[in-house]
Amino acid sequence: MNRLSRIVLTLLLTSAASGGAWADTQLAGCAAKRESIRAELRDAQQMGNTNKVEGLGRALDENNASCRDDALTARHNQKIVKAQAKVNQTERSLRLAQEANKQPKRIARLEGKLEKARAELAALQARQP
Repeated sequence: MNRLSRIVLTLLLTSAASGGAWADTQLAGCAAKRESIRAELRDAQQMGNTNKVEGLGRALDENNASCRDDALTARHNQKIVKAQAKVNQTERSLRLAQEANKQPKRIARLEGKLEKARAELAALQARQP
């Protein structure tokens, strides 16, 4: 298995694992984010990691004070648009390189970059905010 395939597989498994954890709790948006922070906070407290406990406490306070589901959705959609633009740009670069008969190494590098960009886009689209 080549390096790019491992990266794609890792991205997909990570996204599936995180999506699965949220699906089990039946939470979405800010509530899911809050529960994730609480779980990390419990783990940090059990490990006795006071610095992490303090940081996660601040993160939980911030989440409670200002997290809005519509803002999370907008931010997620923005990430999808950015990832789609990256895919489009990489496709364009690859097409231009192929038309100009560029070196095979460059074309292979661009193909790998395109595959990675598509995998990132798919992972974002599969994940709910």
